Amino acid sequence: MEFASCYDQSASIFASTMFLNITAFFLIMAAFAVARLVTISGEGSVDRLQTA
Repeated sequence: MEFASCYDQSASIFASTMFLNITAFFLIMAAFAVARLVTISGEGSVDRLQTA
């Protein structure tokens, strides 16, 4: 019974660790996407200022 209890706890710890890793991955990817969008929108602003 104790072995089953320990196994169940380790599985939940593994699942929570995987959830945190996946969440961190998506947060990093979202940060890169925002940075890229800011860069793209900045390039358009510079072009508009140069033509004015």
